[in-house]
Amino acid sequence: MNVLRTLALAASFACSDYGYTKNEPVDAPRDTATTEPPVEFPRCGPDAPAGPPAPAIEECRAEPTVGTFSPVTEWTWTSNPIHPGYDDIMAAPAVAPLVDTDGDGDVDGDDAPAVVFTAFTGGAYTSPGALVAVRGDDGSTLWSVTSAGGFAPYSSSGVAIGDLEGDGSPEVLVSAAGGLMCLAADGSFKWLALVAHSAYGHPAIGDLDADGVAEIVYGGTVLDAWGNVRFTTPEGTGGGSYLSFPFDLDDDGMMEIVLGKAAYSYDGALLWTDGGADGWPAVGDLDLDGSPEVIRVASSVITVLTAEGAPFWSFTLTDGGGGPPTVADFDGDGAPEIGVASRSYYRVIDDDGTELWAQPVQDFSSSVTGSSVFDFEGDGAAEVVYADELTLWVYDGATGTVEMAWDSHSSGTLYEYPMVVDVDQDGAAEIVVPSNDYTFSGSNGITVIGDAKSSWAPARPVWNQHAYSISNVDDDGGIPPGGTTSEWRAWNSFRAGNSKTAVGLGLPELQIGPVEACVDECWADAAFLWIAVANAGIADVPDVSVTIYVDGGVFLSPWQTVTTGPLPSGATTWLGPFEVRRDEFGGGLEVRVDDDGTGVGAYDECTEGNGTVVITTFPCDEA
Repeated sequence: MNVLRTLALAASFACSDYGYTKNEPVDAPRDTATTEPPVEFPRCGPDAPAGPPAPAIEECRAEPTVGTFSPVTEWTWTSNPIHPGYDDIMAAPAVAPLVDTDGDGDVDGDDAPAVVFTAFTGGAYTSPGALVAVRGDDGSTLWSVTSAGGFAPYSSSGVAIGDLEGDGSPEVLVSAAGGLMCLAADGSFKWLALVAHSAYGHPAIGDLDADGVAEIVYGGTVLDAWGNVRFTTPEGTGGGSYLSFPFDLDDDGMMEIVLGKAAYSYDGALLWTDGGADGWPAVGDLDLDGSPEVIRVASSVITVLTAEGAPFWSFTLTDGGGGPPTVADFDGDGAPEIGVASRSYYRVIDDDGTELWAQPVQDFSSSVTGSSVFDFEGDGAAEVVYADELTLWVYDGATGTVEMAWDSHSSGTLYEYPMVVDVDQDGAAEIVVPSNDYTFSGSNGITVIGDAKSSWAPARPVWNQHAYSISNVDDDGGIPPGGTTSEWRAWNSFRAGNSKTAVGLGLPELQIGPVEACVDECWADAAFLWIAVANAGIADVPDVSVTIYVDGGVFLSPWQTVTTGPLPSGATTWLGPFEVRRDEFGGGLEVRVDDDGTGVGAYDECTEGNGTVVITTFPCDEA
């Protein structure tokens, strides 16, 4: 509804009490109705009045518009200013806060995420290279390391980020010439574990024994937070793909180690091995029986096993290859499906082992690329995000219909995949795409793609490792005790974004009021206003502009447009004091929230046109 609140000032004392998603600018409709709230007189003073009451929350969401994708490049990183030439990427990056970007002394979920990745030069993707961290909000380089502690990171290693020690500071893990390397958040060397390693190794982090300190799974080796080996699995039981990871298969709060063809308990006891081919695993409860299945892709076959290692079903990829699988509810039926990229197709396989759909792709380089999924529309059905040798694809999860085809991409391909993260904390998702021109010319480095209307559903600010699952990491990079306990019960997804399904696009509801006038300075024909700004919607906003107009123009000196700090759902903040002089007041003041001074707002809200307050009487005339 449209409500215009005209406030007549009446006072017998010093003061009067007057009664997510960032989108393209929207014109705020003018108010037409008038109400006159009661007048009270709390107090005057140089400080803000006592906290105004929190607003009643309106549970409103924008209905998702299915099939709408307007991709734009938000930023690119294509050259390394610290180590020139190390700018080709053939491994999935990781995303998490690493630096104190808001100046509060802590690295936490309020800080802009960093994108961390390995890079190679001159086609040497199997050789030592550079480990690079860039800011998620603008792509500027934070640091680049080609040697730390005398050891060099591999140029196509996977990266994992997490607070290993539980001290509030995340660490970065990467394969190095000699073993597994750990760096501090600022890129400085912490340790190197001399263990079996791979140039394409992908470490994974989890709190295996729920003691508040994380462990690391790297191939068939499990290490503690300081790089000491806890145990190594016997050769031949899997882990050769170096895409193994911790996961709570039996929902007991302790995490098992999931290898390509075996599972071990947190203390190193063999639980089962099926004797199949080593490969790339994932986990999900496909039949919704309360116990997850282990999904493995190896030797062009998708094999599904029970949590105890018994065969469930299999599917042959007839075109060959097959990369790390993704698990999510692709079609919105409440049960998860499996997404797999192979040499010539991207397929979604239903929970019973039948093919739901297939789309042609091109990956003759490796035929083992990964993929991710994300519910961009908030409708409970996930879209597929996949990059082959030449194109970044977004497919409708239920039908395979192409939602987006981004051809400014190239890659010789390994196990990499694009991921969906809110890298700049603007309340909307972005796609982070690694590229290289090793085989095909086109692009290199990192490209961050957003939607021109910022209409994609909110995403988390973290995607901390190749074997990503929602419950295994906090937004600040912390590792929860017990890790992915009940992951399949809570989200039932793997390598999938969103923390919820069917969330819709939450909206803010920005309001003005109350307004308090201090009239102690009326002897000088001046009064002071304190203006409360509230967010009664369910979407947080990073800031809100409030403009004070007088006689149809922007308010004179010194106040024009004032911007609040972050305004979460349910929060209220005071702005002021604003000096109002009689010679500036004219015929009255109009205070508008979400107004940049030109009548244009930045947010779609629950209700448009109710964020204006008009003051028609100079405060001193009613004092």
